[in-house]
Amino acid sequence: MAKKAAAGLIIGLCIAASALAAPTSGTLIAIPPQPVWSALSIEQRTALAPLGNEWDRLDNIQRRKWLNIAERYKQMSPAERERLQDRMRAWALLTPEQRLAAREKFKDFNQLAPEEKENVKQKWQAYLQQKEEEKRRAAEAAVTESGEAAQ
Repeated sequence: MAKKAAAGLIIGLCIAASALAAPTSGTLIAIPPQPVWSALSIEQRTALAPLGNEWDRLDNIQRRKWLNIAERYKQMSPAERERLQDRMRAWALLTPEQRLAAREKFKDFNQLAPEEKENVKQKWQAYLQQKEEEKRRAAEAAVTESGEAAQ
């Protein structure tokens, strides 16, 4: 009987110790080492091409994230692929400080109420439309100027 009680106590202590040792929500879980650029498949390198010069400086968490995106690349339409690679190029050009600021803005945006998010999206679309109109006007002005110069 004493042996059973002692065994039960030991098992209980082991269970309690393992529960106390379990990672909390504030603990980072280690990501196993991710491959260097030269070890990626041709498909992965094609999908992640804009990050090629930067890849070996990325940490394992970032590499894992991009590898997951590369897996979805095959199923994307050509327009989605182009948009993704344009964004990768822009991201690769950012300084570490600019990347941190972008992550913070993204986090802040995701915490907005749905109607606030929609308002921000509408403002962004209006801004992009304005930029397109400015580009069109500049192109028309350049055509007009070149026509006047030819006369």
